[in-house]
Amino acid sequence: MNEKKVYLWKLAEFLYFNGKQMSVPELATHLNRNNFLTSYGTEYQGKRGTYTLVSETYNWLESLGLIDEAKKVSVTFPKSDDSFAYE
Repeated sequence: MNEKKVYLWKLAEFLYFNGKQMSVPELATHLNRNNFLTSYGTEYQGKRGTYTLVSETYNWLESLGLIDEAKKVSVTFPKSDDSFAYE
């Protein structure tokens, strides 16, 4: 699971530093294209499992004391209403 979290973290950094965002459904497509699967071994659908990954990545970074990195995840992958996907 940490491989996906690190990947998401690094993707968030890239997007953040380039002033870009990616919707959660777009993230699901990106993860599938790059051969990442859910914990059930299925493709991401851009719904609950994808939001869970964003949330878990945010919480993981925060637990490591990487608050700025967690913030990048929160603002880079928003919900469609621009609220935070990690909540």
